[in-house]
Amino acid sequence: MMEELITQWYYFFSEIVRLILSPSIIGGMLAGALIGYTVGILPGLTAVMGMSLLLGFCFKLPYDVGFALLIGIYTGAMHTGGITSILINIPGTPAAAATTLDGFPLAKKGKAREAVGAVIMASAVGEILSVFILLVALPLFAMVALKFGDWEIFLFCVMGILVVGALSGRDPVKGWIAGVLGLFIATIGLENIYAYSRFTFGILELEKGIGFVPALIGLFGLTEIFMVLKERIPYKIIGERGFARIDLSIVKKYFVTILRSTLIGLWIGFIPGVGESVSPWIAYDMAKRSSKNREEFGKGCIEGVVAAEVADNTTLAGALIPTLIFGVPGSGPTAVILAALFIYGIRPGPLLLIEKPTFLATIAALIFLSSIVCFIVASLLSRYAITILTLPREIILPIAAALCVLGTWGSQFTVFDIWIMFIFGIIGCLMRIGGFPIPPMVLGILIGGITDLHLRRALVQHSTDLFGLITRPAGLAIIVLLLLMLYYGRKVGRGKD
Repeated sequence: MMEELITQWYYFFSEIVRLILSPSIIGGMLAGALIGYTVGILPGLTAVMGMSLLLGFCFKLPYDVGFALLIGIYTGAMHTGGITSILINIPGTPAAAATTLDGFPLAKKGKAREAVGAVIMASAVGEILSVFILLVALPLFAMVALKFGDWEIFLFCVMGILVVGALSGRDPVKGWIAGVLGLFIATIGLENIYAYSRFTFGILELEKGIGFVPALIGLFGLTEIFMVLKERIPYKIIGERGFARIDLSIVKKYFVTILRSTLIGLWIGFIPGVGESVSPWIAYDMAKRSSKNREEFGKGCIEGVVAAEVADNTTLAGALIPTLIFGVPGSGPTAVILAALFIYGIRPGPLLLIEKPTFLATIAALIFLSSIVCFIVASLLSRYAITILTLPREIILPIAAALCVLGTWGSQFTVFDIWIMFIFGIIGCLMRIGGFPIPPMVLGILIGGITDLHLRRALVQHSTDLFGLITRPAGLAIIVLLLLMLYYGRKVGRGKD
């Protein structure tokens, strides 16, 4: 085990050197950081949306450049989503909502530049710490996952749907319905084992199934554009112009808070479907409870900003563990990363570190370098945040819509995919209006193929002993968890009615 960890650390530092010496990778990372910066600054646009829009272009890029672009967008958005929380009391990304509690009061006190500096610093420090922990944690989980068979992986996928459905909206039942619908959509096309058509209705283009890219861009990108057009929010900017004030001493001053928030972000990220929207609130609450100056929280406290920002930036590393080891994305951004894995023919699972031993090191190095690049970009462009905020939506949204079409077209160069994107955009709007969460459906579409394949394999392998299959110890434990989740979710749903 120790030898495996040492090997991963060796790969990590080797990959850092390789990536730094590659102009194309640094260029992709910088482009992603700039796109993410813009996405994070503009309320209504999310990191998932930005990543989804550019996902289609990854087909034409080498896999490390493609991941550099996607991770750059994510880290850029996470670094800057808190800036609007401070300046206009509206989070640039959902993950930055907790930052408004102390960020906006700091701006009203005339400390906007200090607060923005704390956001940028905390984001970078949290991401770097999470990378180091990821390099230790993921090989451990991979060793445990090697004991899982097809049946256990199938059950884990189902558990992911249930968890996402229960935590993505107010009504768990609606979340589960969305997840099951996503699983059904994933079955469209040729069956995995015997290759017969399912639900294609004679349409030749559906033989290949519903593409990940048009579905994701439609549900995340186009839906967000439609909803932003529907809801207009006036901006009221508070804060002075100028560069952010970066104070390195906050790392030493709030080190315990940073470490605790890092662990919280990693743990919350590991739970499928919870993600960045939850971890900052838990970290903020824990920081407030343990702080000597708890009465200052909510009135303009730098520690509160640091706790929230560290947690939302470390969630990605935690969410990558179930994504890479089980093929179940832990958050919205990792759902896009999972789609990118499929695009590049990289199959997630317990054998990933054996088949591609340097892949974890590559992803960890990309996150590490992206955090540094985004720290520099966010620091240099912090004085222009207000300028970006004043751009009219009549300019921003048409550009985003054009990127939706181009990203979808670039995936397979077919008009059929563009129609699929529009259909899913309409479906996403109807779901949002009806109170059905979108993440469970996205998860169902992404892992539907894996879920179906592992179920079919398990049934074929144990066709003569189905009882023995059901009573396998690891699978039985997951089944008990599934039943408890169904019971609890139904109880919560009735309580809300």
